[in-house]
Amino acid sequence: MEHARTRSQPTTAGSWLQGIRDMLLSAGLDPAAIFADAGIPAAHVGDPHQRIQSDQLSRLWNVITAVSGDEAISLASSDCPRPATLDLLTYTMMTAPNLEAALQRFIRYLRIISDATTFTLEPDGARGQWLRLAIEGGELAVPRQRCEFILITILNICRWISSKAINPAAIEFVHVEPGSTQAHARAFAGPLTFNAARNGLLICAADLAAPLPAANARLSELHEKFACDFLDRMDSARLTPRVRDIIVRNLPDGDPPRSLAAAALCISERTLQRRLQEEGMSYQELVDDTRRELARDYLAKEQLALGQVAFMLGFADQSAFCRACQRWFGYTPRQLRKRLSESVQTAEITQP
Repeated sequence: MEHARTRSQPTTAGSWLQGIRDMLLSAGLDPAAIFADAGIPAAHVGDPHQRIQSDQLSRLWNVITAVSGDEAISLASSDCPRPATLDLLTYTMMTAPNLEAALQRFIRYLRIISDATTFTLEPDGARGQWLRLAIEGGELAVPRQRCEFILITILNICRWISSKAINPAAIEFVHVEPGSTQAHARAFAGPLTFNAARNGLLICAADLAAPLPAANARLSELHEKFACDFLDRMDSARLTPRVRDIIVRNLPDGDPPRSLAAAALCISERTLQRRLQEEGMSYQELVDDTRRELARDYLAKEQLALGQVAFMLGFADQSAFCRACQRWFGYTPRQLRKRLSESVQTAEITQP
């Protein structure tokens, strides 16, 4: 019988909490008490080096909504841009040549702020581009207030760096329509759709192409370097990527024991486990996740024989690999390889 595992959760930087704190203050609420109720230490608020798990943020919004008694609390004082919320990303965006380039940089360096949220830009003909948002939760459902706050924050920062009103041509939310949409209409200033397939803002082509007032090629290059350096430092400080590398190198010999990883990092097994837990991961979960991700990558390379793939993943034989594949993906290795190949061919055909 398998033991239950705590699922790894994505995280968000403490600097993001600064915008939430400012919103709470403007609404006449006590941020310290609310953060405490949500289990978030006061020292984490505003600190770009502290990371908050996805469930903690969802819990925070549940507490905020309950304490305020206002389901539209996420849109309180929605005319405030709060550029400090994005920390270094704001500078990277504001010195870009235009809003489209600014959003591309925002997406490129978003991990500085959060790996719990994903943004994409998707063209919509001559109308402009959709800025699409997805949020990866944990065990808790993601409250709609969390989504609304993210979208209005990004939209207001776009307005701030553009020095003009950026009113979306359309706004879509996946959640059901609330009892009142007055706050949404006032904050977003565009046509609202609820029960949509995805969250997003449709930014007009003219707004995307307009030059930004603070555009500066030399400063832009400097800010992008700062962003890259920050990501490098963030990754080197985290233990998970280093342990993952050790696992990948040693998988062909079977499941790498925790003692091997600890010895390679010159730390005790207990310290290894504690630091991984602080990053929302267990060692065995990291081994399993790494093996599953590699299986998909290897099977996409048709030049690798199935026997080679099984060996590279540390399986004793192909039958064990086959069982694992069916457990992970619901397909045998051959079936998954075929589906991956078909997906690539479809993408090539539909690509403009």
